[in-house]
Amino acid sequence: MSTDLSNLRIISAGAGSGKTFRLTSEMVQLLQEGVRPSGIIATTFTKKAAAELQERVRVRLLEAKMSAAADELENALIGTVHGLGVRLLHRFAFEAGVSPEVAIMADEDQSVLFNQSLSTVLTESRVREMERLSDRLGLHKRGPYDWRQDVHRLSEMARSNGFDAARLEESKIQSIESFKTFLTPVSALSPDEWNSRLGRELEEAIERLSANGDETKVTSSAVQLLRNMRRELQLRGELFWYQWASISKLKVGAKSRDAIEDLVSFTADHYQNKAFHQDIEDFISILFSISTAALEEYANYKNSRGLIDYTDMEVLVNKLLDQQAIQEVLQTELDLLMVDEFQDTSPIQLEIFLKLSRFAKYSVWVGDPKQSIYGFRGAEPQLMEAIIQKVGGIRATDIQRFSWRSREEIVWVVNAIFTKAFPQWPAEQVALEPKRRKKATDKTANKADESDKMGRALIHWHFDHDTNSKRPPGSPWMENALAEALRLNLQKGITISPKGGTGERLAIPGDVAILCRSNNQCLRVAEALHKAGLKAAISRAGLLKTAEAKLVLACLKFVLNKYDTLSVAEVLLLAEQMPLENIIEHRLDYLDTIEKDYEDFRWAEDRPIIKRLHSLREEVAELSSAEILTLLLEELDLRRLVSAWGQSDQRLGNVAAFSKLALQYEEACNRLHAAASLGGFLLWLAQLERSETDWQASGENTDAVNVLTYHRSKGLEWPVVICHSLEQKLRGDVWGLAIVSEQTEVDLNQVLGQRWIRYWVNPYSDQHQSTVLYERLQASAAQAEASQNAMQEEARLLYVGLTRARDYLVLPTRNADSIWLNRVCNDGQEDNQILDKFTDETAWHWADHFLDKQTETYIFAADFPVREVPEEAIRYLGARGGKKEILPYSIDLYKESDWPEKEYDAVFETYGKAPEWPVGVETYRTGKAVKAFFNADYSEYSLTHRKTMLEDMLTRYELEDSLDNDMLLDQSAAFRKWIANHYSSTRIIRKFPINQFIDGRLFDTVVDLLLETDQGYIIIQNSGFSGDAKKHAQKLRELASWAKLVEQAIKQLHPNATVHTWIHFVAEARLGHLRPKDQRSLFD
Repeated sequence: MSTDLSNLRIISAGAGSGKTFRLTSEMVQLLQEGVRPSGIIATTFTKKAAAELQERVRVRLLEAKMSAAADELENALIGTVHGLGVRLLHRFAFEAGVSPEVAIMADEDQSVLFNQSLSTVLTESRVREMERLSDRLGLHKRGPYDWRQDVHRLSEMARSNGFDAARLEESKIQSIESFKTFLTPVSALSPDEWNSRLGRELEEAIERLSANGDETKVTSSAVQLLRNMRRELQLRGELFWYQWASISKLKVGAKSRDAIEDLVSFTADHYQNKAFHQDIEDFISILFSISTAALEEYANYKNSRGLIDYTDMEVLVNKLLDQQAIQEVLQTELDLLMVDEFQDTSPIQLEIFLKLSRFAKYSVWVGDPKQSIYGFRGAEPQLMEAIIQKVGGIRATDIQRFSWRSREEIVWVVNAIFTKAFPQWPAEQVALEPKRRKKATDKTANKADESDKMGRALIHWHFDHDTNSKRPPGSPWMENALAEALRLNLQKGITISPKGGTGERLAIPGDVAILCRSNNQCLRVAEALHKAGLKAAISRAGLLKTAEAKLVLACLKFVLNKYDTLSVAEVLLLAEQMPLENIIEHRLDYLDTIEKDYEDFRWAEDRPIIKRLHSLREEVAELSSAEILTLLLEELDLRRLVSAWGQSDQRLGNVAAFSKLALQYEEACNRLHAAASLGGFLLWLAQLERSETDWQASGENTDAVNVLTYHRSKGLEWPVVICHSLEQKLRGDVWGLAIVSEQTEVDLNQVLGQRWIRYWVNPYSDQHQSTVLYERLQASAAQAEASQNAMQEEARLLYVGLTRARDYLVLPTRNADSIWLNRVCNDGQEDNQILDKFTDETAWHWADHFLDKQTETYIFAADFPVREVPEEAIRYLGARGGKKEILPYSIDLYKESDWPEKEYDAVFETYGKAPEWPVGVETYRTGKAVKAFFNADYSEYSLTHRKTMLEDMLTRYELEDSLDNDMLLDQSAAFRKWIANHYSSTRIIRKFPINQFIDGRLFDTVVDLLLETDQGYIIIQNSGFSGDAKKHAQKLRELASWAKLVEQAIKQLHPNATVHTWIHFVAEARLGHLRPKDQRSLFD
């Protein structure tokens, strides 16, 4: 493949220099010059960045009246590297040799499946041997060491660099042989002879020390140590190698030095022991062998299920781009390749981008080599440097010159430090010109002068202690001092300039970020802030160790297993706040009262929450784990309970994080086609806790100080940034994994070629210094390279940290050297203290003048008072009233009829001859027809009109040949006569509507006939129901509720009125009502 990269432009965009704006401008300009939207491939580091870039470009295109290009932008491949790879793989699936429907495994699933593959190849003998070697090499000295993680990292490094089994075997051999060069010569003594002589030397040294009269403390401690070593040697038959090293550095009083000289000399030569060599070789060899076997098993697992992970995807895409047919397609289709954050790409991703660049008409890479801080993820700055050199460096027009983020003093300090810390780059590629200036002009970002209330941007906090000791107090004194100083300054008021706005305001805790080198330091800072009465927003593991999570877990476990009495105790302790001693007494009392064949699950069932958990267990049989969790949270009202414990925002956030984990577990089960169960969820949570990936809620809000590592801060900014951990030691050793290149120059045609993986194990734990191996390694080229890489990495990390600040950059120190800052500023030298606590002057110089800082000295006691964190009342719904039966809005008599049946007698009156129904006629339809006629028949109508109406009605019901019309007319006349004989009506209303609220519920009905009489209101309701007297009596009882409601509705309108109701059975010429036994009729 051609090495021509003349079409490649690399744009250097320093921190805060407007990288996204430049990316947008470059893409818009090229689109205006004829680049097709469908011919664009643009990769970003995150999905959020990709969406932002696409939206910005679309807006700019619309502003330029290029609406067609804006619409077509959806066809561009703009996304993350993984998203790009997936789309290419799906398009060229046949050429890649995979299914078009190939499933890409999620990152979290990859670890699970690899561990399953690893467990398959980990035989008992391998595990036993690795554990034995881990003991002998001191890996377990400071706690359990999981060498499986080394296997996992080795396997990932091999896959991401395209190593096959053969290259892994070569790496194993080279790792062993390269390590052995530091262990020569090899003694002729056998391991047993070494151990025997060690036993004799220990005996003799102990005797001499015990008899020479040296009673100094250091000698007494040495004697005790040697006695312990002798005992271990006798019991185990051997000592671990860090113990050999420890004896070789044994300290005694001046009087006893000769007594241990032979012992010290002998143990110092232990590196010549064949067993020492063999242990190191075996550990490295087995580690590589397990990795190779696990990778093979993992590949077989994926192939058998049609799965690939993202590393497989990258490897497949990389190979795909070597195919002639694919190259021809891409050369015709690809107009523009744009790469964002190029400095963070892995070697295999870099090789993919180089291949794509050769196909594209234009290739634009934007980033900042000074911010390449993800070496632990595989990024290699050396490769990026080689590419920059290959294209002839970065042109002046491709360097972002201005800083739009920080105040001028911060920009100048960063320039002064890092133009010297990065000598490999031209100054113009490192330094920026500030756009935020104290004095505003038409060229500055700020349109008004900086407020006089804003002091110097560079602040030096120095903490001193009021103790008599010259040494500063130990951890966490520095963190407590930092938190207290921040509290005092926030209380005093820190004036900031809001981003994107004008004017000024006082800073709040959410405007402040404290950056640390490690997660443990972040935890200490968060605890110190809480002690000082400030909230902290921090991402940290340990969710399942919090009280709120323990309560939720206990409830889940008890629902799963009713015999889990430990969970019952936890629920009583946390939910009911029962003291521990009371729980124990309660349990003992229960055990005393039960029989031998007792049911243990009944303990504490009288407690409301336990009783409720018992009842809920019957409801969850068909629910998923997430549904069970939601049910418990709602039914037990656990959120309200835990919020009452204080730190309500954090606790409620943790409950939400727990719920999110339940959904993640179910999603993982769906992806892996595994069954999701409550028991499986609990096991999955236990695995998260062991791996320390059970993340708590970060608690981010405007009232919380942001606490995070330097790595996590990349891409973010705050008005006030405090750079903690300036005393950090250099992490530049040669232990563990490293990629070693055998080429002096990078071959851009084979970025991944001529490389091998080196693994060296530290056999001494924390006793490696002052050993022969250590001294030889310190003088080696490998150590020099590791130290140089580590110094460059930490310089880039500090650059990221210092450039996060917009308004104020705070550098905290104490009476100890800030060796990290010193190394970066003094070319690796730690002794020259760069920050002077006695002056505002600094050694930094930029733009022809020295830069000053604002020095603030704080004197604190060794102990700090505990201040309460102010708790704001949270808005919460009222307490649950439990389940309530809510009646429907409208009264439905078909469902709610509750009229008594036995206390009333049915009373009937017949007013005429019942009509005779022909045989075979449907009584229901006939009854409806007759009822309809009676409802419509008015005495005022003429006989001719009434006959015509009746004929039409019977025809409509298809009964014109079934009923006698004259008979129905006679019945109607008899019915009117009955009314006239019983009631003297002043007014007759037909189809009287009732729409009335009774006891807050709507009663809606229509009365067929309403008579206004001297006796009151008479209700006559026609019914087409047919049957004998017994059936009519039952029908009366069914309609009694209706009658009562009608009576109530009318009395609401006429409170003093009397209401009587009749039911008219038209099919039988009969009227009826109910009468209480031995009383007047209900309807009389």
